[in-house]
Amino acid sequence: MKKILIPVSVVASTLLCTSGIETTGTISPDHLFLADNGKSLFVTNRAGSELLKMSSDGQNIEQRITFSSPVNAMTQDPSGKLWVVCDGNSGMMYELDGKKLSILSKQESGATPSDILYNPLSKSLWVTQRFNNELWEINPFNRKIINKIAIGREPVAMASFAGDSCLLIGNNLPEMASTAYPIAVQLDIVDVLSKKVESRIMLPNGSTDVKSIAMDKKRQYAYVTHLIARYQLPTNQLDRGWMATNTLSIIDLKAKKLLTSVLLDTPQKGAANPWAVIVTPDDKQIIVAASGSQELVRIDRIALHERLAKAKQGEMVTPSMKSWGNIPNDAGFLYGIRDFISTKGKGPRSVVATDNNIYTANYYTSELVSMDLNGKNVRTEVLGAPLAFTKVGKGDMYFHDATLCFQNWQSCATCHPNDARMDGLNWDLLNDGMGNPKNTKTLLLSHQTPPCMVTGIRKDAETAVRSGVKYILFGEGEEEVYEAIDEYLKSLKPLSSPYLQNGKLSKKAKKGKKIFEENCASCHSGEYYTDMKQYQVGWTTGPDKGLKMDVPALNECWRTAPYLYDGRCYSMKDMLKVHGPKKPVTDQELEELEEYILSL
Repeated sequence: MKKILIPVSVVASTLLCTSGIETTGTISPDHLFLADNGKSLFVTNRAGSELLKMSSDGQNIEQRITFSSPVNAMTQDPSGKLWVVCDGNSGMMYELDGKKLSILSKQESGATPSDILYNPLSKSLWVTQRFNNELWEINPFNRKIINKIAIGREPVAMASFAGDSCLLIGNNLPEMASTAYPIAVQLDIVDVLSKKVESRIMLPNGSTDVKSIAMDKKRQYAYVTHLIARYQLPTNQLDRGWMATNTLSIIDLKAKKLLTSVLLDTPQKGAANPWAVIVTPDDKQIIVAASGSQELVRIDRIALHERLAKAKQGEMVTPSMKSWGNIPNDAGFLYGIRDFISTKGKGPRSVVATDNNIYTANYYTSELVSMDLNGKNVRTEVLGAPLAFTKVGKGDMYFHDATLCFQNWQSCATCHPNDARMDGLNWDLLNDGMGNPKNTKTLLLSHQTPPCMVTGIRKDAETAVRSGVKYILFGEGEEEVYEAIDEYLKSLKPLSSPYLQNGKLSKKAKKGKKIFEENCASCHSGEYYTDMKQYQVGWTTGPDKGLKMDVPALNECWRTAPYLYDGRCYSMKDMLKVHGPKKPVTDQELEELEEYILSL
């Protein structure tokens, strides 16, 4: 097993290297944006809820502005105004003067606005609402909501195509029961003029954690980063991507269909946790920020499509290729047309490119990294004190760091993405035998509510963390690593539910609370709605029939579907039909109970 080395030297050297930037305060750069036709470079600081405007050479901070919460996305309209959306279930949208970087207007903008773009055809702003599962159209002149369109689960990215008449939406998580087949993330295509979801594209089975979308200049193809979980296999090895592979899916925008998916990995090394993806302005390269393996993946786009065209005709274009349909399983398909560029730090989550340079930023070690389009002449500039200087920040870094894993295939965040929550899949872990897969649990409050795992097989979260590194990452950690991960997980706080109305229970939820207290509160008790005990239940099946199940905490369960130990119920209402109130209730009362639980 691989010995984990604590990269303190990486963090320390960050502050010691020469830089033209005055390093004041913690800066964790997680998004990069280009404005003014690529002439202006912006960096977000999640730790300080800031937007930083860099000098043209990327070596100095010229302007900075602070918001109510961290910046999630930015766009520019034809007048030069900047529009920024900020994080949170009371998210905000800001209108900025593009030159002065001053706030012109602001207003609330839904439950975690995650992406924004200006559409020249509709002359309106479009905003994805992550936890409302909606797409909002907003009038930029009076900033009023024009339309709300229901889309997939946790939309996080979008891009326009077909003469700006369509939007491609990337949703982050699957929206079906974990017992379904196939189970995968779906993309939405929204017609801008009819304001409707025109069609949906399902990614390959096991696809989860979509992060980013990029398109070529002609908008013929879209490129989507995500994971493909090999969840149908037991977790007894990592070689060749046995558990998870890191993927770029290619969408044919003319046909509005998935062309295929290619693996960013090699057979011996994972390109873990792909985050942002771009196409360079000359359309010649695709660049992916592999945040877990601390590198950029650079793909020759022209050679890729030439190879795909030949493969479609049945030509065996690489020694490892078996058939067109097997490309999503072929870690050798990109051989010879892809290389890896170290970012010399930890946590690259974003990447942009101008006509001359590629820029990325290391989230945990606070560097802005620039290089030429060939990936040479790499230069790093320290933006501020690294997030990894604190124990919680270090734990966050280790949790997302695939270099702790055998062959860099995955990190803890691979199965627990989005601040240590869940991936919506069932996994056959070996801690309770083989052939009995169980649903991934959120790690929120895991340290506060022992024991851990669905059946309580780990006495506490500390034990589970150490077992996870040993048996899932196939690494051997040092105690400092484990303690830091523990501190990170203990620091996580539940987000307020989007089911609340002005922070309070709705009338429907208040009725549901009474039903809950009469029927459920004996086991789901206390601050975390669990008595931390295990009970036999009547709905376990197969090898787990008759097995005692741990009482789960209910905080933030509005975002943790699917439900039950095997994820058989995608909706809370369906779950309550299986494991519901002790006393008979009407359909209306069941809906009231559902509303209350989803408000926790």
